[in-house]
Amino acid sequence: MLKRRFIAGAQCPKCEQIDKIVMFDTEDGKRWRECVACGFKDEMTDQSAPTEVPTRVNQNKLGEEKLPHETEVQVVNLIDPKNIH
Repeated sequence: MLKRRFIAGAQCPKCEQIDKIVMFDTEDGKRWRECVACGFKDEMTDQSAPTEVPTRVNQNKLGEEKLPHETEVQVVNLIDPKNIH
């Protein structure tokens, strides 16, 4: 029996329903995702897996502006005053 885990907030690429995707590993070491609503199924590979899975939490609605905390990160370099000559 395979242990299936629901992926919270994941959207099915076929039927576009949210919270219907399960992920599981087979005995041969392959990782699969499957939609329990429409039956869509595919093998997860490094090429098919996005760096961040689109969810209802991390995607803006059509016409919606980004929130202030979603702006691009800026690197700040701290200078040690003891090392200034």
